[in-house]
Amino acid sequence: AIDFKSELYSLKAIGAGSLDKKEKADFIFVDFWASWCDPCKESFPFYEAKLKSAKKKILFISVNLDDKIEKATGFLKEFPQSHPTVWDKERKFMTLLNFDAIPYLLILDKDWNQVEAINGFNKKTKKKIEKYLE
Repeated sequence: AIDFKSELYSLKAIGAGSLDKKEKADFIFVDFWASWCDPCKESFPFYEAKLKSAKKKILFISVNLDDKIEKATGFLKEFPQSHPTVWDKERKFMTLLNFDAIPYLLILDKDWNQVEAINGFNKKTKKKIEKYLE
């Protein structure tokens, strides 16, 4: 089993928010993205809006997979996020979770156990994501 919490907290924080180990949530969303990913550009404003109106408490952690940190920080200037963002320079999570396409959203329960993994960002995946926010 993957210790998601310690793996995420071991990554370098970039962007606005910072990770708080004591924060409690109904669900933890871990969103994997990169600056060259077009669907990621659509997903950022979607998450910003949906998380504000969510009825459940969501801890949202954004994980960048770019090879250079400058690409990530440049993207964040254009598509700002209010939640914590970390940089997975070695793309450790792609190996751990065995995925090769992004965006990739990992949904964990309050105890950091995997509930679902959603690949891609479209009408169908938006509906799946919204179920966790209601």
